[in-house]
Amino acid sequence: MGFLHNPSVIRRIIVYSGSVIVLLLALFLGCGFGQSLPGGGSPSLWTFEGFQHALMGNAGGSPKSSDRDSNMQLRRELANGNADQDNGNSVSDKQVVFASARDIPPQDDTGRPNYVPGQLIVRFHGGVPHHRQDEIVDELGGRILRTLDVRRGEYLVVLSGGLSVPAAAEQLAKLQEVDFAEPNVLHYINGLPNDEYYSSYDGESTELQRWYFNGIGCDSNLNAEAAWNVTTGSSNIVMAIIDTGVLTNHPDLAANIWTNPNVAEDATNGYPGDIHGWDFYNNDPDPDPDLGDGGGDGNVFHGTFVAGVAAAVSDNGIGVVGASRYSRIMPLKVFTNSGGAPSTAIAEAIRFAADHGANIINMSFGSLVPTRTIYSAIQYAHAQGVIMVAAAGNNNSSKRSYPASYPYVISVGGSGSGSVLSGGSAANMRLRASFSEYGRNAVDVVAPAVDIVSTAVLSVTDQTNGMGTAGSPTYFVGDGTSFASPLVAGEAALLLSRAEQLGLDGSISPDAIETVILSATTYLGDDTNSTVNVGRGWAGHGRVDYLAALQQIGPQLVTAPKAPTKLSAKAAGTGTVELDWTTRSDNEQGFLIERAEKSNGVVGSFDLIDEVGHGATSYTDGTAQSGATCLYRVAAFNVAATNFVHGAAVVTAP
Repeated sequence: MGFLHNPSVIRRIIVYSGSVIVLLLALFLGCGFGQSLPGGGSPSLWTFEGFQHALMGNAGGSPKSSDRDSNMQLRRELANGNADQDNGNSVSDKQVVFASARDIPPQDDTGRPNYVPGQLIVRFHGGVPHHRQDEIVDELGGRILRTLDVRRGEYLVVLSGGLSVPAAAEQLAKLQEVDFAEPNVLHYINGLPNDEYYSSYDGESTELQRWYFNGIGCDSNLNAEAAWNVTTGSSNIVMAIIDTGVLTNHPDLAANIWTNPNVAEDATNGYPGDIHGWDFYNNDPDPDPDLGDGGGDGNVFHGTFVAGVAAAVSDNGIGVVGASRYSRIMPLKVFTNSGGAPSTAIAEAIRFAADHGANIINMSFGSLVPTRTIYSAIQYAHAQGVIMVAAAGNNNSSKRSYPASYPYVISVGGSGSGSVLSGGSAANMRLRASFSEYGRNAVDVVAPAVDIVSTAVLSVTDQTNGMGTAGSPTYFVGDGTSFASPLVAGEAALLLSRAEQLGLDGSISPDAIETVILSATTYLGDDTNSTVNVGRGWAGHGRVDYLAALQQIGPQLVTAPKAPTKLSAKAAGTGTVELDWTTRSDNEQGFLIERAEKSNGVVGSFDLIDEVGHGATSYTDGTAQSGATCLYRVAAFNVAATNFVHGAAVVTAP
């Protein structure tokens, strides 16, 4: 199909996480040409070592028994992985265990901080007045640095006194006014690109991507080429890439970068100038990666790479192709050039994506312990109809990682390589990638995670090493569940694009799409790479199959939308009435607006006056007859049903 066009410069990278595994791999290209990979360090794309705990206290100040039980369960999970447990048949079935901040060491076993020093995330109970919130923070010797969610009473607090983060969290947990307090946990991406550039693959460059999109022999792997005959994606589908930033002018990405249609509105709500996304790490409108300072800069390439896997441009004569090649990329940066991303930045990015029309969120990062701050944002995004996908982790274990193991998030593990770089073996494609998490406790589905080719950007360290100018676009080859995740995010984009083709856009719920992804899979057999053979369950529900999933998209997935509630009508000017209502579904195609007039005590028939789109909660009727008593009804509709609000709103038009 010509979807890979002999990239002029491609570099091989391996991304690692954890602290106990060393991954050694040799690539043999041509006649005896080989490259060695890192001989030590963290063996995964993730470190997943940021410890996140939340505190809940009682008036007496002693930990609740449920807190103690949660702590014990969490410790067992961290030690043993709970490989015998099952996430269930739906991503919404996952269980989340929170624990006490006193168990969080200030540093992980490699010496990196587990949380931002001197910061706490605090949520007050509803009804606690602001002056009392200030008093509580002042008593800690702290101050409110930033409001995270004013409606929920959630703040980022900085401690200026000598009280430690765990001690301050413990003290807050004793107060009835506090819902929870937790450290601002850091999530990590680890592993440095360290191999030389090379520009040819002995004439076999077209197979660098095709093996995972179309397979080898009778194994079609992702079965993408057949799926692309049905749809190649839609520019109306937006994928938020929460990561290290995306090189927005990369020639293989620029045409697919999202443009905010509401820049002027955002200028007054905290995101001025957010044309193509936002930088939540530096709090500015530039979503491009920080290029670094020459001190390693291991994060720089990552977000650009992930974006290319999901939605690189196709048929442009260069580079690579993305899974959903016409979908839009919303770059949301939460990391700088090295180090971790705080929970506050991640949670804010998730909410931004949901509020700015993202259909899908990809999260290729992680921590071993969940945080209420991020989970609350995930619940919010799910309620907004967003599909979320995350990397399961590369710790070679069955331990849960987060955000992948939160409810409503599809956790993606990694399968092996069929690339010519690793011998071109169809059998390898059916094996677990040696670093990937495994088992249904940690993994929902798997996708290829070894020898993935994608877009990238050079860092200051790369420039120092003579590899080119920092900020220059390029291409890398990489390993990690971090790169399997956007293959599944891209699949979700294809499914939504197919729904759009069939006139079902907005009518199929994210839960239904997630169920299709989990059910349209290929059985891969037993895992021979794990120390403890977990059988067929290593791959969760199996390896995703794009075509099989597309074939399930149809009207049968559409459920009737719930009728809207709390309809109100008020006069707004001569012949003008404003309507407001509350929507209770995420799968309506839109809303029907009907109006009737009451004259001499008799109500006439309701007539359709307009139709508004998915997610609408208000409407202005500028055609009402002045002085007339008008009755309004609103109905949510899709192909399955039309359901009207109970009762009608009555107003006399001015």
